[in-house]
Amino acid sequence: MSQTQQTGPVFSGRSSAVRAGEVVLSLVASGLVGMRGWAGVRQLQQPYHQSLQLGLDRLAALCVRAGREAPVGVQDLVGAWCTGQAVDAWPLELDPDAQVQGERLLIGGEPSEFCLEWAVAAKDVVSEVHESSLVKHIKDTAALLGRPELYARWRLFVTEHAVLGPDAFLAAKNAVLEVPQWATWMEESYGPVPVELTVRGRVAVCGGCEQWIAPRSDGSVRCRVWRCGRRHDLPGPVWVEAEGARRLEPELVRFVALPGHPEVDLAQRLAARGARVVLYPKLDALDLVASWPNGYSVGVDVKDWHSPYLLARRIKTFPSWGSGDPHAYRRGYLVVPHDRLHGNRDYLKILARHSAALRAQPHIEVVSDWDLVGSCPDLGPVGEVVCGP
Repeated sequence: MSQTQQTGPVFSGRSSAVRAGEVVLSLVASGLVGMRGWAGVRQLQQPYHQSLQLGLDRLAALCVRAGREAPVGVQDLVGAWCTGQAVDAWPLELDPDAQVQGERLLIGGEPSEFCLEWAVAAKDVVSEVHESSLVKHIKDTAALLGRPELYARWRLFVTEHAVLGPDAFLAAKNAVLEVPQWATWMEESYGPVPVELTVRGRVAVCGGCEQWIAPRSDGSVRCRVWRCGRRHDLPGPVWVEAEGARRLEPELVRFVALPGHPEVDLAQRLAARGARVVLYPKLDALDLVASWPNGYSVGVDVKDWHSPYLLARRIKTFPSWGSGDPHAYRRGYLVVPHDRLHGNRDYLKILARHSAALRAQPHIEVVSDWDLVGSCPDLGPVGEVVCGP
């Protein structure tokens, strides 16, 4: 990772006023997320995250130019502006495709999904997760050992296991005895359950996204993941005894487990149609490659983003593998979960307008998960989901 410290994202191809507005938004969002290590900002405390102070300073300058009263300090910014006002009420010039209408950075004392995605736009906020943390270490070690499937296996495991009891955690550490590093990866992926996550000695695991739930101030538990909040048929939480248990680290919940659920779900649905599905081939070059006995194959990257405007900047070039490669595929797809598209009729148009990567790869189709599954062969016998070649 570069030693140069970023103060915010660099945006090109937009007016200086729009760039200034986006920098303010991403700085404030990243500061809110950074204040409490992804655990929320219910209680303001010093020292404030540097990005939040920088965002406040830039926002104050824009307020002066617009003839508006600026927030008086960080507490006013967080309490009155980030919680009490939608972003479209701020004196920021933003691209209409950013779709900020009605969006708040904090909901119920927690960073909103909108806030988290704008924080991701400031790359330094998540560099520890994406560039120099455990994830990178596992990838590097798997590559060094010549066993890329270890990364896929680790990622699948943490996606499917949010909380582990003492016996389950011991079994997880000993699951790959021939690779001593595996036990260390488990130790670093799971930490003790903090008392603030417990209710009467137990921790709640959501029946929808299957991630642990932090209790609200009144002791109630309700999953804050947007998809769970919209479900009318959401199963009740599963309660796990907290004593001796381990819970998945918060940054891995946000950046590995939650994005992993639609990926694994899609893999299982394709396998149900007879495909052999390889997860995260070549150390996550794609999310999955599915192949059928009749020769049909697809390479897929799943993108579960609220904002197509921000997603457009993070689409990567699809790899091109020759016919002799075990992960070769005939058709490439960028897949967006259907509920994202259903809730935003302009999603695909905005994505196409702002993604240089998609324009450079016209052969890559952007579809919903429903459309992809429906277009693939259904050969009867159930296939398999695997982590190896």
